[in-house]
Amino acid sequence: MKQYTEEEIKKAFSIFNAGLGLDHWSYSSTSTPFAKNLINYTFTQDFRRSLNYGYKASFGNLVNNTNQYLVCYEKYKNENEKIIIENRDYDSRFNYELGIINEKDPIDKEDAFAREAMLDYAHACIDVTKKIVLEIMGEEKITCERAVRTKQKGMIKEILGRIDYETGEVGKAEAGGARNDDSKNKFIELKTKPPRTRKKRNEEEWTMYSQALPTEPMLDHLTQTAYYYVATKKKPFLVYVNDKEYVVFDDTHELLKPDHLEHLYYRMINKIITWESMIMFAQGNIYELANMCEQPDLNHYFYYKNLTPEQTKLIKQLWGI
Repeated sequence: MKQYTEEEIKKAFSIFNAGLGLDHWSYSSTSTPFAKNLINYTFTQDFRRSLNYGYKASFGNLVNNTNQYLVCYEKYKNENEKIIIENRDYDSRFNYELGIINEKDPIDKEDAFAREAMLDYAHACIDVTKKIVLEIMGEEKITCERAVRTKQKGMIKEILGRIDYETGEVGKAEAGGARNDDSKNKFIELKTKPPRTRKKRNEEEWTMYSQALPTEPMLDHLTQTAYYYVATKKKPFLVYVNDKEYVVFDDTHELLKPDHLEHLYYRMINKIITWESMIMFAQGNIYELANMCEQPDLNHYFYYKNLTPEQTKLIKQLWGI
């Protein structure tokens, strides 16, 4: 493998974060097409945080963030700072998270309707989430949002992730290492399924209904779970919740057994190594880098919805569409 100097790496990764470079990869940054990665991560972190993904993402944050304060003993505010949770007042936590959501305007009329209509669903979903998290974790102290990092041979940048819920000893695991089978060592990757909207026929009005839970774990969620498994070697739980029920997948399921999770992890690693090779080849030239990846499919149902003028302009510059 070619060895790069710090200067070469800095120049190549200056494409990201408006010239500041890239400190780490995350599962979310590698779970989308590389073109989508470029039109998000070439901009600053403040810009990315300003993006509005609509009520569905807000619903997940409202449910999970509120629930963490109800069930967890401690929460990491950042990678090196944690707090012991003392304020468990439901209304104050729920309203605090809702206030953050309301700092951004709705995307459109449908999103405005959904933001109001989702609140009853969110309260019900929090009840379901609290029940299943406590059922899985038992009497153990629960930690949330702890950051973990991994880096495999051949990679330039680390991967950073934050664990939704975990119990047991905090330590550093490595891919290929022994599984920690202590029954206290568990983690949960939580996926909320927000309610969906349906437009009334011939009217500018909508209704809302519960989204069904999957009957099998979804590949992208399995890959994210695989990352946390390799980073902690704790017993994995992939949990789906809506406002009515939950579904739990653990390592008794064929797709969550250690060998398959490690397979998914290394597949993600191979993608990152490929991307890093492309980045180093481009030597800081974003046009060169864009030419090496498939151009955006602007008709995609999710990836390229609600683009900002800045993102639209960048797509035009890079791909001429």
